[in-house]
Amino acid sequence: MSFLDVIAALGRRWYVTVAGLFATAALLLGASTLEPPVYTARGLVLLVPSQQMVGKGGNPFLALGGLDLPARVVVAYYESDVAKARFTSGSPDSEYVVAIEESTRGPVISVDVTDSSPQGALATLELLTTSVPVELRRLQEEVDAPEKAIVSTLVLAKDEKAQADNSGTVRMIIAASGVGLVVTVVGAVAVDGLARSRVRGRKRVGLPEPVPGDPPVADPATPDAKAGAKPSGPKQADPEAEQAQRADPGTHTVKPFVARPPTVKLPTLRPPSVQPQPGGGSDDRTLPPWHNPSPESRERRRDEAAARASSAESR
Repeated sequence: MSFLDVIAALGRRWYVTVAGLFATAALLLGASTLEPPVYTARGLVLLVPSQQMVGKGGNPFLALGGLDLPARVVVAYYESDVAKARFTSGSPDSEYVVAIEESTRGPVISVDVTDSSPQGALATLELLTTSVPVELRRLQEEVDAPEKAIVSTLVLAKDEKAQADNSGTVRMIIAASGVGLVVTVVGAVAVDGLARSRVRGRKRVGLPEPVPGDPPVADPATPDAKAGAKPSGPKQADPEAEQAQRADPGTHTVKPFVARPPTVKLPTLRPPSVQPQPGGGSDDRTLPPWHNPSPESRERRRDEAAARASSAESR
């Protein structure tokens, strides 16, 4: 089936097409409701070396090489189930990911928060960025680190406004629209095919085309619907109807339409004894006895019969 045939089927079965488009619109609305957009916020926290590592008059940014291990310890704590249950208890839709920022070679920790509302995303981000230095100090104090050797933190960047993420909503809308359009096209083509095959079947059997408002015509090729119905046979003549028709010739009785088989004309066959000779003309002797010959042929046959009879008597 070509593209033009599909378009024609959609036009002929416009009611199926309209119903499918309404169903597709309902699917789009449901997809946007089930998968609303989410909001994301991001922050970066830098670990600063201790006074002991920097030394008097030193630059802390030049001593960041040995802080990769403390940063990974902090990331491991925030990715635990205990920490997730603690920092996401304020919003049931809140999620976060704390990891080492791979775009830099220093001890930079990235905090990515996702929530169903922009206020919830910003609130969770603020809670995490303010808790990083507290948790880092607590972990160092548990191992009895001296005050001058304690590593501190510095917030490099933090979003002040949450960003909307519509990727999930767009995927759901695309999937819903694809399913709705495919079902609409397939349904219209299927209904059109069934209708056209039914029309071809009626033409093959010989039934007239159905007209809106007329009672349904029974199909002679199908058995009776009711159980125990008598098979249809030749219709008996009604004496009263015949007398009424003879009395009033102007009245005509409408006969029901009955499909008749086509008449096949068989070729005319002759016996081998009466087949004409190839290349020869017509011969009276090759014709059947019921053929009426010409008068000259009859007289000649009569003379020949009389000659044969006289010869037989002389013998």
